[in-house]
Amino acid sequence: MCRASYTEEAIYPEQLYLTNILTTLSQWIPSIPALGLGGARTTSNAATAVYFSGSAVALATGRNSTAVSGQLELSLRADPLRTLADGGDKLGLQVESLEPSNKRCQMVLAPELYALSLMERPDVADDEVKEAVRWRMQENVEFPMDNASLDLFALPESADRGKSMVFVAAMPTETLKTLVGEVHATGLEVDTVDIAELSLRNVVHGLFPSPDQNMALLRVTSNAGMINVSRGEELFLSRRMAGVPGEFSKAAWEDYQDRLLLQVQRSIDYYESGMGQPPCSALLVAATHGWQEHIVEHLSDMLPLSVRTLSAELATQYHLQLHNPEPQDVNWTDLTVAQANAVSAGLPAIGGLLRGLRNPPMRQAA
Repeated sequence: MCRASYTEEAIYPEQLYLTNILTTLSQWIPSIPALGLGGARTTSNAATAVYFSGSAVALATGRNSTAVSGQLELSLRADPLRTLADGGDKLGLQVESLEPSNKRCQMVLAPELYALSLMERPDVADDEVKEAVRWRMQENVEFPMDNASLDLFALPESADRGKSMVFVAAMPTETLKTLVGEVHATGLEVDTVDIAELSLRNVVHGLFPSPDQNMALLRVTSNAGMINVSRGEELFLSRRMAGVPGEFSKAAWEDYQDRLLLQVQRSIDYYESGMGQPPCSALLVAATHGWQEHIVEHLSDMLPLSVRTLSAELATQYHLQLHNPEPQDVNWTDLTVAQANAVSAGLPAIGGLLRGLRNPPMRQAA
């Protein structure tokens, strides 16, 4: 398992992408995508995305609609995992169930699978930066960096506090090879590799594209949580929640609710005061295990901004069919707890899918 390390208070890039710089790893056929920045991605009117975490795997397929509503026709299946090693078999069942028409897919990784650090850019030539940060990154991870896949991308100048800063994403190459191999074994082909922070940004950007809207998104799943703050295309802050319980019982919620509130408050305060940004317009919530309504109710009572479920916003742009495993059309106005759990679990796959879709849905300004 990888450990995230932050050399600054939070991660707050403007606009970051991990794209498809293709590399051939030694004795590995076919070529697989590396963590990379700046490559072109393949787009289509139909797209497919896979999300891997240690506790779940999700597959999303989508197609631009010809209907007057213009909603994206989306199919999603998310399955729990006992271990990451079970992901390939579950993904195979998902491919059989959803039958994606586009076999080239975006692969999105859960935060526990990679390390992400913010550090000062070494004062070396551009073609030497990657190797220079490789060894500095070793201080922040528990795996050997000489056998790691990594890439880096610059912190926007508007947020770099007078220093030239870079983000470094890294993971063990063997882990990346294994995951890509499991995807290929199902008949899919990995086109790009993305990270959860940025796939979630894609979802919010499609719903709130205006740079005048400062939107926060909180996603909570078993043992994991993340809050993003973005404005238009730009992701300013992403922080991982600490202490999220693995079992979502009533007692666990009562024990954790105020710790969650404190972390959300600190993140939003840092964005507004520490970074000198406009006030957040709203906080959107996506959670599994039936906690979504609990979180919305508690944070609504305690925070001075609008707090609402993400699903209420998704209803405006997505016609969703969930496979569990039988297909069922989702009625967004009458979402069951099980359906809300599935949407939250598969949300990074939806964000990854948007990267591979030509002309993805974008809400028009009022």
